[in-house]
Amino acid sequence: MTESTPVRSWLQAQRDLPARLLERVVSWFIADRHSDYGVAVMRIASGSFLLGWLLLNLPVASRIWGPGSRYWQPYREILGYDGPFGALQHAGPGLFWLWYAVTIALVVAFTLGWRTRIVTPLLFIAYAALNGQNTPISDGGNYFIRIMLVYLILMDVSRRWSLDARRRARTGRPETQTGSVLHNIGLCLVVAQICIVYLEAGLYKVQGSLWQNGTAVYYPLQSVAYGAFPPLADLLTHWALPVVIATYVTVLAQIAFPFLLFHRITRRIALIILLGMHLSIAVVMGLPFFSGIMASADAVLVSGATWVAIVTWLRSTLTGNRLARELARRVRRSRAGKAVGEKGKRPDRGAAQEAEDEVSMTV
Repeated sequence: MTESTPVRSWLQAQRDLPARLLERVVSWFIADRHSDYGVAVMRIASGSFLLGWLLLNLPVASRIWGPGSRYWQPYREILGYDGPFGALQHAGPGLFWLWYAVTIALVVAFTLGWRTRIVTPLLFIAYAALNGQNTPISDGGNYFIRIMLVYLILMDVSRRWSLDARRRARTGRPETQTGSVLHNIGLCLVVAQICIVYLEAGLYKVQGSLWQNGTAVYYPLQSVAYGAFPPLADLLTHWALPVVIATYVTVLAQIAFPFLLFHRITRRIALIILLGMHLSIAVVMGLPFFSGIMASADAVLVSGATWVAIVTWLRSTLTGNRLARELARRVRRSRAGKAVGEKGKRPDRGAAQEAEDEVSMTV
């Protein structure tokens, strides 16, 4: 009789492990649409940054992406954009400004979460065509959001905190398993893209001698091209130790990021470090759109309970001040007056409370 060993016993006990793992994976993909709150935050944040980017560049848009950018035509021909992505290469002022206005409208609809199944692919085409007009001035944030929009086409980006969510609540339309599978596949692609970006950036940095000796952070902070706040940059680089720590922590966090996601505590530490890095780039180096777009994608890695807690705290903070209370009181009085005029009697406490809740949600 063959003697039983600990390894053999363990293998016999775990012989159904592959089936259980496969069942768990299948259940994860079809049971629910994961990270719906994080995806909603990503939609709102990235849409807001895109809208700000388009509006701030409105005075110079024609020279950057419109008929005034014809000097980039040889470069655009090398890129070889065809179909809808090259629609603006020979466009006149009328078509360009119509395209620009439609892009802004699509960004607003995307941010509010209105008809996102239709709006998201249209936004990708509109933005990709606009961005392709002058890629040399684009930064990593422009390329990153263009990639993210491809993945977001698969996802239900308006399941939470959107106009679509309100419409679904009224109609009671059920969710399909196909939609859940596509959403979760898109989520996996978004997380994989985030990990690739951070890992590649960290591996690229570690090859440089400045990152190896701990002085790399000093130079972009003191750069004339990126020096948005020179006094603040001088303060941050006055002592050598903080510069060395920031340099090494940035590299280590980016390289280790994909591996830190497997545990809840290490994932939170990595996200806090990278959020601090993005805030520093946005404020000190004057790149708010690049940092905002990159940081918005990290929102999908934050749990839904955390986002609900943050929104609840913000709502209570905003509605707890004197101005908000006075606004709620005036709205209740106005609603009460309308109810008296329509029904010929004073409204009940429920109508007043409903008005107050609506003001709280608005504020």
